[in-house]
Amino acid sequence: MKQYLRNIDLNLLSIFTALMHERNLSHAAENLGMSQPAVSQALKRLRSVYNDPLFERKSGQMMPTLKAMAIAPVIEDMLNNVSLTLPDMHTFDPNKAKLNYKLNITGVENSYFLRQLAVKVAQLAPHASLTISNDVLTHPERALREKEYDLHLDYVPIESEDCYHKILFTDDMYILARKDHPRLAGKSHITLSDFLGETHAVLRPRENNVYPIQYAIKEMTLDREIKYTSSNFDNIVDIVKATDHLCIVPGITIKTLNNQSDYIWFKPPFKLDKTHAYINWHWSVEHLKSNRWIRELVLEVCSEYNPVNLE
Repeated sequence: MKQYLRNIDLNLLSIFTALMHERNLSHAAENLGMSQPAVSQALKRLRSVYNDPLFERKSGQMMPTLKAMAIAPVIEDMLNNVSLTLPDMHTFDPNKAKLNYKLNITGVENSYFLRQLAVKVAQLAPHASLTISNDVLTHPERALREKEYDLHLDYVPIESEDCYHKILFTDDMYILARKDHPRLAGKSHITLSDFLGETHAVLRPRENNVYPIQYAIKEMTLDREIKYTSSNFDNIVDIVKATDHLCIVPGITIKTLNNQSDYIWFKPPFKLDKTHAYINWHWSVEHLKSNRWIRELVLEVCSEYNPVNLE
């Protein structure tokens, strides 16, 4: 066995893993810092080693064979375990880093979170910068793969083999209204009739996925009169304060309001599961220390204001 391994270039296994994730020669080459011909040549060598095509072109993608699917988990686990044994050859010192971290935040953002994140980055990485976008992405995994963003924060996880995700926080949902709402002020609870009788401000629907609240409303066939649509909760909250519209927001949005006394909120008069916020990143930056640092910082900031029950 040892003699056999001496005849194999173990770098081929990293290339195999990249192809498993990307299903595309040029994308795999880009993430590996290699040329496409070099990756093609490596694939030929892999096919010879395993006596199997491993990847076959179908519908514009390099689709793994049954053999490739079977060996992929073993190879990826092995590479991860080996990486843990290696000395820290590429240290990352945030105090010296001159990086621009690009975060796309859909729905999850609020001023408190962004303020705390900016403060911590300024303290711990004074030469680094933040670029925050609020783009509603049809294909967020592609945006991460093509390095448009370092992280994508959302109430929907990216369900793709190319990406990883973690839960930022778990939260209850509440119905929010302005404190002097002409029909709801002074009430301790809201009925379904009350809810449907008002106008609503909602999160903008997305092509490939929707928010948990939109699933619930759709499943119950509730017909709301929607008057305002936006892609982030902060904007919706401002509109609710200035109008008679209602909105449904996670508790953390209410908990971190600067002017909480300007609003009233109620438990929904229908069953809603708890919602989760997620941080998503591409597999190619999983072990990149600079990316791991900003991921951990975002998780730390979110843990500091984990919401409490607002009832």
